[in-house]
Formats: sequence, C-alpha cells, structure tokens
Amino acid sequence: MSDRCFDRSAENRPGYPGWRVAVVCHLGVLTGFAAVFIYSFSFLIRPLQHDFGWNSEQIARAFSLAAISVAIFSPLVGKLFDRFDPRKLIAGFMTAFGLGIGSLAFLTPHLVQFYGTAVFIGVAGTGSYQLGYARIVAAWFERRLGAALSIVVAGSGVGSFFVPPVVQHLIAAYGWRSAYLVLAALPLFAGAPSTLLFARLPPMAPTADRVRRAGRGEATGTPWRQAIVTFNFWLLALGVCALSLSENGALAHLAPMLSDHGLRPGEVALTASLLGVSSLVGRFVLGSLLDYFEGSLIAMGSLLAAGAGMLLLAHARSFSVAALSAFIAGLGGGCELDLIPYMLRRYFGMRSFSTLYGLIYSSFATAGAVAPLIVGHVYDTNGSYTGIFNVFCAITLVSAFAMLALPAYRMALPKEQQDASPAVISDPALTPEKGATLESY
Repeated sequence: MSDRCFDRSAENRPGYPGWRVAVVCHLGVLTGFAAVFIYSFSFLIRPLQHDFGWNSEQIARAFSLAAISVAIFSPLVGKLFDRFDPRKLIAGFMTAFGLGIGSLAFLTPHLVQFYGTAVFIGVAGTGSYQLGYARIVAAWFERRLGAALSIVVAGSGVGSFFVPPVVQHLIAAYGWRSAYLVLAALPLFAGAPSTLLFARLPPMAPTADRVRRAGRGEATGTPWRQAIVTFNFWLLALGVCALSLSENGALAHLAPMLSDHGLRPGEVALTASLLGVSSLVGRFVLGSLLDYFEGSLIAMGSLLAAGAGMLLLAHARSFSVAALSAFIAGLGGGCELDLIPYMLRRYFGMRSFSTLYGLIYSSFATAGAVAPLIVGHVYDTNGSYTGIFNVFCAITLVSAFAMLALPAYRMALPKEQQDASPAVISDPALTPEKGATLESY
C-alpha cells in the first residue's frame, strides 16, 4: 500500500481544482447569512414601522437576536463541520436559512413571531457563512491558502455592493414581502445546490468521522480542548476582539459621528462606501500576502491600519481626511476573516479547525455586538464619540504589537512529516473511489 499526497506546486496553476471550489464557496458566502441577511435588514425597518407600528428598537432587537444566535451556535456547528462532510451540512443549513428568509414575507403584527424567525435565521445562518466554507478550502490548499481564503470571505464584501441596491429596488417595485421571497431564492436555488454539487473536500482529506470509521483513531491536529488553553489561541482572540471593537463601534455610529464633525450627508455616504471598497481590497491583498509573509506580521499590519484609520476617522473634520482615514481603516479591517482561519490552520491543523473557528468567531461577534452599545451609552452620557474611540483604537494598536509574540509556523510540512498530514492517503478506507482523480473534484 503506497502513500499519496497532493502535488502542492499544482496550487499555482489556474486549472487546480481547488480554485473552482474556492469560487463555489465564494458564491455560497455571497448567498448566505453574512450577505443576504446582514445587508438587507436595514431596508426592512421602515416598512415594518409603517405596517405594524413597531419602533426602531423593537425591530433592531430582531437583528441582535439573530447575531447572538450565530455567536452562540458557531462553536457547536463548527464541531459538526469537523466531524462530518461540511458540504452536505452547509447545504442543509443553507436550505433552512433560505426558508427562514422567505418566512419574513409572512410576518404578522406579533413581535414574538418576528423574534422567533430571527433566532431561526441566526441558527440556520451559522452554517451558511464562512465557517464551513473555510474548512473546505483549507483542506484543498497549503501554499496558496491565504489567496484561496480571500476569495471565499470576499463573498460578504461583494454582497455589501450587490444586496442593498437589489433589495431597495425590489421593495420599491414590488413591496417588502415580495422582496424577501426573491431574496430567499438566492440560498435555496443558488447557494445550497452549488455547495452540494461542487464544494467537495479533496479525496485525500478525511473528516474525523471517516478517520474514525477507518480505524485510525483521530484526525491530525490539536484537539480543541488543548488548543483553547494555549497562548497562541488567546492572542488571536485578543487581536480579533480588539479589531471588532474599533471596527463595529465605528460602523454602527459612523453617520452621526461624521455629521457631528460637519460633513454633509453625501460626504458621509461616500466615506462609508470607501470604507466598504477598501475592506474588500484589503481581503484580497492582505489575504494573498499571508502566503508570502508570517501571519503575525500581517496581523500586526492589519490591526495597525485598522486602529490608526479608525482613530483618524474619529477626529476627521473634513471630507478629505475622513475619506483617507476610511480607506486606511478598511484595508486593515478587511483582513480579519482571512486571518482567523489561516492562523488556526497553521497553528492547530485540521482536527478541530471549525470548532476553533467557531469559538474565535463567537468572540468576534460578541465584541461586535457590545461595541455599538458602549459607544451609544458613552455618547448619550458625554455627548461625544471621541473619547471612547480613543480607548478602542488604543486597545487595537496595543494588540497589533502583541501579535509579534506569535511564534513562527511552517508554511508547508517537511518531507518527514507528510505521513502525518491530512492530505495523505495511507488507508484504503480513505482512498477515493475507484476511477476518481484529484482533477475530478
């Protein structure tokens, strides 16, 4: 029985099948929770106020419930992705998410129904954002992992341009109920089928369930219980939380903050757009740089750019300064979703990859949910955003230099360790079916 492993040099070729999988995963993220729900929700506020008489706080509470549900269930769903084929699980979650989005078209004036639907969308959406797709792509790539992940996570960035104008047009032309029926078609008829058909794991990368059934014990990598007590894990969590505090705190209050500084509504909108554009650029550029430089340096650069940019933005008194600040902040803030899976893959392997991703993402989401509340409370108390943003940005900048404490990792496994790699077939139970080749995936 002979061992067989990936020809990692093939990752540099456009015809490598992993790139096709990455594009399919990009489409999945584009049609999942991270794009469809998040970027459409604000357009639902006015219609619900008009039709049901709910106030802004009551409606916004549904968004918080959905976000909290994602934060709570991410580690649990991640554990499922580590254990079973993520492709099939994602397709199931995506179908449930689509049904949840479609059910918004049948809302009644009962808030309990609205909140229950929001929780359902959050739980189902947990399986439709980057969590599962990152695991699939991480199994395909070693040398070009950063570039591949940047393609996947850019799905939510593309959604920020694609979803809002589509939703706005649909609501204006057909009403909000019809708009959400159309939105439901994205995960139901694009995201779920494409994932099920094309987002396959490579034939050499077993799930924990396959490994166990083959009698080989556990998949390689660090168990999650051991990983979460390591210095590396908590340092990554610190960086992600710091970035989330400054980024989400600013995004939630960007318009009133800049308006208080004298910027006109059109300038505020353009500044927000620049922030989104630079965030998308940052995901591609910094994600690709991960393949050539140590992740600790990229993490430091990302946090420095985000912290410095947000700090400048909080003090901007003109459009030119605000635009430049937003572009710098977006470049740094756009890399967090690349960094999380990339660094977890390098430090802890694939054994508990999705479980650890879910835990880190929970901390990211929790910090992102708390930050706007803190900023709003401080503003209501002091009448200024500047002080609290100084604190958040200072935390981010300090965390940036803390990233230098992360140890170096191997970009690729040496020859003597390849037998322990998840990309190796050393058991007939894990071998592709007869006649299957890497190219067929």
